[in-house]
Amino acid sequence: MAHFSVVSLTQVVLLLVLICGTPSSTGAAFSLEEEFLQLKENYIQMKQVVKSLETKVEQLKGLESTTIELQAKVTVLEAKVEQQDSLLTSLLREKNERTAAAATDSIPISNNPSAAAINGLPSSCGDLKMIGHTLNGFYSVIGSTMMESVYCDFTKLPSDAGFQKWIGYVDVKSAPVHFYVTRNSPFNTTFTPIPFELARVNEGNAMDLTTGKFTAPRPGTYFFSFTGHPRISDPLPYFFIVDFFMNGNLIGESYIQEDTSVTFKYSPMTLQSTLNLKTGDQLWLQILYTGSSTLDDGGYHHTHFTGFMLKEEIVTSF
Repeated sequence: MAHFSVVSLTQVVLLLVLICGTPSSTGAAFSLEEEFLQLKENYIQMKQVVKSLETKVEQLKGLESTTIELQAKVTVLEAKVEQQDSLLTSLLREKNERTAAAATDSIPISNNPSAAAINGLPSSCGDLKMIGHTLNGFYSVIGSTMMESVYCDFTKLPSDAGFQKWIGYVDVKSAPVHFYVTRNSPFNTTFTPIPFELARVNEGNAMDLTTGKFTAPRPGTYFFSFTGHPRISDPLPYFFIVDFFMNGNLIGESYIQEDTSVTFKYSPMTLQSTLNLKTGDQLWLQILYTGSSTLDDGGYHHTHFTGFMLKEEIVTSF
């Protein structure tokens, strides 16, 4: 933009005076004076216009800066809108997939045209597919003795590799079975199941305190542990023997022997066993030999008998 000054304008006026006439002519002098005044007035108006234009230019510069800032904000907002649009699209797709899956899953197997009846419980992904299952995932199927977990990929044919993947065993029990019993007093009767007087735990009521016998309520694998604290007072050599029986048959034995002459001797004894049991099998502990010794006990509970079912042969429940 061009800027005009008073000096430059005066020079223009003087040049016009030199060109148009000389001071010897009175009429010309009046004419030049009028022209000079006119030019001066024009200059003042022009200066005001220039100042007004300069003000508008500054305003435009401010608007330009504001426009740049607004454009930057618009760019940021456009990016956020694009992100939100992408997120919304993803959520809508996921919702549609879930709706479709729920609709497929909600179809009763009896209404599935591909469903067919099988004998007994499903034992494989092939059985599950036959009765109408279509959703890939983890399933529990019946194994030879226990429930088993498999992953089924129903997008493949039963003959395809990867149609069924075996995961492992499922710990399913028809009823919990575990106990922990103790005594409150000494006991030294031989050839008789050791009775117990206090049940800390007896889930399933399989342990009879009075008879001292455990009766297996379900077939499966069980673990048992016995700990005692005999007080030996026999002549040399000292013996104390406890046997573990199942249905009258000896399973295991724990004994202690002392060959050193002492008035009294206390010695711990233990016995553990893991057994496969059938429904109705009975187990108990009994003293084989004590002499004048005894299974010592009292308020501190030195005698402990515990057992629990590790796994159940669940197939017998069906």
